[in-house]
Amino acid sequence: MNCLVKNLCRKHLLLLTKWSEVTQVATYMKLKMPEKEEDLELPVNRLRSKLSQFDKVPQNPIPSAKPPTMSKMLDHMRGPEMVNNKLIYGQFGIQALQGGRLRFEHYNLIRFAINKHIQEGKTYGVWRVNQPWQAVSKKGAGKQMGQGKSDIDHYVYPLKAGHIIFEIGGRIELLDLEKTLKVVSQKMPFKARIVTPQILEDDVRQEAILKEKNINPFTYEYCLKNNYNGVKIYYSPYDLYYLNKEK
Repeated sequence: MNCLVKNLCRKHLLLLTKWSEVTQVATYMKLKMPEKEEDLELPVNRLRSKLSQFDKVPQNPIPSAKPPTMSKMLDHMRGPEMVNNKLIYGQFGIQALQGGRLRFEHYNLIRFAINKHIQEGKTYGVWRVNQPWQAVSKKGAGKQMGQGKSDIDHYVYPLKAGHIIFEIGGRIELLDLEKTLKVVSQKMPFKARIVTPQILEDDVRQEAILKEKNINPFTYEYCLKNNYNGVKIYYSPYDLYYLNKEK
């Protein structure tokens, strides 16, 4: 009986010692190799790598004159962006999905969030928008309607859907920036998203596939041009020009 108890105790001790010696070991089998530093191209001819600060009020060409007021200029926000809709440096960025206006506060929000991840000589940030230039007027509280155009309240930068707001890249991965970029995109005054070259290529490819495989002859453009069901009295010239892509 004593021998049996001793044997059982020895087995338990052996099991305990075996389990205590088990340790977790990292493996290189599923690790993704980082890109070589010499393969990454940083923007040249730049004095600073961080996002620069813009002026809250644009410089008046005639200092002694009163700054001119402006109209709403909705055409600057209508339709898709045809120029600044691609990534120049080909890494990461934020793209507007709707037309809208950027205020000075939004510039600071982006700058404070992104510049924390930028290191001189390793990473960079590039604005793809200019400083606020459009004057927005506003009447004061309790003022009577009329009496001409109101005074300027603030300045904004209007942009269209598809406009790239800024780019960031260098020796950094998207996993390190994803959380920050997501927060920044959600705080924009319009719908925005994180974009990479692969995402933009997929959008173009998907649009081409839908256009190629479409067997329905009654497209949006065809119905407008042929005035189906008397639709001509309901649509505007912008609907025919942009074909319902972005209004």
